[in-house]
Order: sequence, then C-alpha cells, then structure tokens
Amino acid sequence: MQVTGFDDRLGTGYVLSTGPHAQEDVPGSRTVEHGGRTVRATDGLAAMLEDALVHRPTTRLGWGGPEVPLTLDDATLLAWLRQDIGGVVAVSGEPEPV
Repeated sequence: MQVTGFDDRLGTGYVLSTGPHAQEDVPGSRTVEHGGRTVRATDGLAAMLEDALVHRPTTRLGWGGPEVPLTLDDATLLAWLRQDIGGVVAVSGEPEPV
C-alpha cells in the first residue's frame, strides 16, 4: 500500500509505504519497525508514528468505533492516518474493509 497525504498541522506532505514498497530507499524517508513489520515513511510522519507507537498506541478504525491497538498492518495504519493524522489524499493498494 502507498499513501500520500498532507498534514495541515505541520504544513507538510507525507508518503507512507508498506509491503514491497517499504524496501525502496527513497530520499527524505526512513523505515519504522514494530511487531515484526516494517513500513517506510517520510521523516516527519515516521517520527509521529514512532511517537504514537510508544505514547498513544491506539487508533479508531472508524469515526464512532472503539479504539484498537496501533499496529503496522495496512488497515490499522490507514485508519490511524485518516483518524489521527488526517489529510489522506491518495491510496494505492488499499486494504479490503475490515
């Protein structure tokens, strides 16, 4: 999955890649590892994700849904981006609805 977006709070765009795309070395990005999974994200988003995994390791899968543990699986990451970060512009390879 590849997600591009814009974080209004920081005024910066971001890219997050999972699966085979996470292995591609992209300038201005780095990998984040957690629970045996690896994702690649632009530096600012990687820092926010690492902070969330340590200090706020939950997200909601939908607007009114219960909080679930924050993991690096595609569906949970996409929910975290939509619910906690915002600004999702495009998603390619989006996971099936849960």
